[in-house]
Amino acid sequence: MPSLEPAFSSVNICCACDEKYAFPLAVSLYSMLENANKKRYYDIIILHSSIPSESREPLEKLGDHFPNCSVRFADMTNFRERVKNAEKSYITAETNYRLAVLGELFANYDRLIYIDCDTITEGDISELFDTDLEGNAVGGAPASDVRLLCLTKKGFFIDGIPYNVEDYAGKFMGLKEPERYFNAGVLLFDLKKCRELTSEKEAVELLNRRKWMYNDQDVLNMLFADSLYLLDIKWNYTVNIESGMNFRDPAVTKLMKSFRRSEYGIIHYSGKAKPWSYDVPMREHYLKYENKFKEVILCQ
Repeated sequence: MPSLEPAFSSVNICCACDEKYAFPLAVSLYSMLENANKKRYYDIIILHSSIPSESREPLEKLGDHFPNCSVRFADMTNFRERVKNAEKSYITAETNYRLAVLGELFANYDRLIYIDCDTITEGDISELFDTDLEGNAVGGAPASDVRLLCLTKKGFFIDGIPYNVEDYAGKFMGLKEPERYFNAGVLLFDLKKCRELTSEKEAVELLNRRKWMYNDQDVLNMLFADSLYLLDIKWNYTVNIESGMNFRDPAVTKLMKSFRRSEYGIIHYSGKAKPWSYDVPMREHYLKYENKFKEVILCQ
């Protein structure tokens, strides 16, 4: 896979998407660019293997509306073949494209933000991009959903063996500090440091080695456990924090209160229910930008 050349000296953004998520991604990127520092440039790379030209059009229109951004598509068909065995009913191959940031495709990039399609950015993304990782390879926010599962000791089976999440992270994944497990929906990569520690090949081999609960997210946690900068959760504010406030268990409420923020950098609609289809917590943020996107971009 040939290396991409940076579009300009810029804030570098990477997303992975299929046809189903193309429109939500367009809304997500619109919210990002609308709130971004207008004096900066934004190089946006969309990893895909199945987005037809008509579904790309809303995404391409972002480049017409925002003169300080470039939107490009990278065909990941060959990479998909390497990770197809890791697909699950609720985890698509596109999710695993995150691992490609460690490879040849981004060899000419030193720093990169990866962000999921099911997000809305309310802060200035360049502020996240400029975060000092203090010599670490990856910046990621705590996975509040996994912390909740650790607290409630919810069990599940991997290869026929029962685990609770804390044992899974510690014994199965080998994490020394399971409480530092991070959500991979928003990540800041120091790619020069990443390349010193691992490679795309090693990451894919680890992904395919056995079944994992969270696929590439687990892989990234294993690879970078010792080179992680914990971001404030405002940069990956998963909406389960809001729904968790309604739990009857006071220990759960206390945990969710520790994560709760009044200002958000990035809202992440993690989980199966998405705001474009269901009445989920913080849906109003998504609908606000969806309406603006239709009015400002699609009606041009």
